[in-house]
Amino acid sequence: MIQTLRLVLGDQLSHSVASLRTLEPERDIVLMAEVDAEAPYVRHHKQKIALVLAAMRAFAKDLGAKGATVDYVRLDDKRDSHSIVGELNQANARHKPQRIAITAPGEHRLLKALETFAADSPTPVDILDDDRFFASPDAFADWARGRKGLRLEHFYRHMQRKTGLLMEGDKPAGGA
Repeated sequence: MIQTLRLVLGDQLSHSVASLRTLEPERDIVLMAEVDAEAPYVRHHKQKIALVLAAMRAFAKDLGAKGATVDYVRLDDKRDSHSIVGELNQANARHKPQRIAITAPGEHRLLKALETFAADSPTPVDILDDDRFFASPDAFADWARGRKGLRLEHFYRHMQRKTGLLMEGDKPAGGA
């Protein structure tokens, strides 16, 4: 029986990403999918797309070499649904996992689609925070609440003071 279906997106190719952190190779399946819908929503250079796909394929191969079962859907696969949500629905039907684990994507459009999928899914879905960044979206929202204007420079300075990164005592490293 499959315990958890774990989605890994093309910009989450790390063994320490939240959805893979508790991977149990003998009980879980990793889903990776090359989908048409993710390339054209913003213009990308063709070489960038080729590099992302090559990196995804290499990462899937590495996961397999480490004992993980990877359900990898290529662009030219006949079963390709052309969307991340479509691939999740198909993989959910194929594998019948007890849970689905997803690391929150950085792209708002995709996050909303995954939240809708989670709300409609017959299988429990955990959308995990992407903790590869110093600040979460909630931390930014807390900082931004009540401000008339938002400038990332001010948020960066706030984060420098809060974390001590790039700081020498109370002053920025290098004096500026």
